[in-house]
Amino acid sequence: MGKSPHDGGRRSPINLDAAPPRRAVQVGLAVRRGLRRSADRLVPAEVLAYEQAISFFRTRVLGAIVELGVVDALNGGSRTAVDLATELELDADTLHRVLRMAATFDVVELDGDRFSLTAAGEALSSTHSPSIGPWVRYLNTDAVQRAWAALPETVRTGEPSFPAVHGVSTWDHFAANPEEERTFANAMRELSKLTLAWIVAGYPWPEQGVVCDVAGGSGPVLAAILNARPGLRGILVEAPGVLAEADRHLDEAGVRERVELREGNMFERIEATADLYVLKDILHDYDDERSLQILRVVAEAMPRGARVVLVETILDRHETDPIGASIDLHMLTQCDGGRQRSIGDLQELLRAAGLRPGAAKRTGGPGLIEGIAQG
Repeated sequence: MGKSPHDGGRRSPINLDAAPPRRAVQVGLAVRRGLRRSADRLVPAEVLAYEQAISFFRTRVLGAIVELGVVDALNGGSRTAVDLATELELDADTLHRVLRMAATFDVVELDGDRFSLTAAGEALSSTHSPSIGPWVRYLNTDAVQRAWAALPETVRTGEPSFPAVHGVSTWDHFAANPEEERTFANAMRELSKLTLAWIVAGYPWPEQGVVCDVAGGSGPVLAAILNARPGLRGILVEAPGVLAEADRHLDEAGVRERVELREGNMFERIEATADLYVLKDILHDYDDERSLQILRVVAEAMPRGARVVLVETILDRHETDPIGASIDLHMLTQCDGGRQRSIGDLQELLRAAGLRPGAAKRTGGPGLIEGIAQG
């Protein structure tokens, strides 16, 4: 889903056609997996195992070419490694070797001595929207990589890797390392764009009233909902530092005049009265105890009959969804007991927080699980 053109300072509405139905996504993934398995039958098992073992090479290669500006330099067309190295002040021979490796997993194409981006490579560039480049840069930070390297100990103990390795939570680490925090925030903002069409199309957002986005970052989800419902107003609850960035983002999205920015702490108190509350990818960062604490804080702010919508990647216990399973393990290694949950798991948390579970829908992207305030 690319950037919408501006019209009088406002973004065009999200293209809901970019949100294929869940069944279409499932069929596409199943066909892809089937084709891969058919092709893999022609390859010795040892070769397949070797390829699996070096998968982390890919992450490192992608991180290098994004961080060094190689992807953006290639965005204008095919170039030689010598040409790129001269412009970017890199070693030409080493760059050629790295790009040659990238060509083996179809991020770039090599034609003679010239490299060019594939469609997947273009998605890494800073001008692409959404860009996967910030996510790659975040994954390649030392803090993330060291936490992943501790996975064997996490399997032994069941305890999250990040605090065990670094002695602090991810959030405290970000507070002490603002540059990494910005890298993470950029990654989350870009990844959010991948799911906006599903979020907007997947729930009957009201035409009037107030929707409150709790811990919604710079407000991409809130902006998408408000652009789809011109009669709605919004409240964004976040930390003071994040609200400054949200002010700019919401203005660029053309909805700033309809949004109230409000400081709040989802673990302590939220002072926001709304008809609808949104928590996107919040609970998967935390264990059940802290997730329940968040929901209770939100429930205290909700008037009777108000609704909360949990936007989460759904993962059933015996489901082998590659996206959901990868996010689940990333939450395990990086967060405080975080995990992906099933619809039933989320509904149990809602009940425990005193909220009545309402509608639940799985889209081609995230699930949208509703809770209703009763008292």
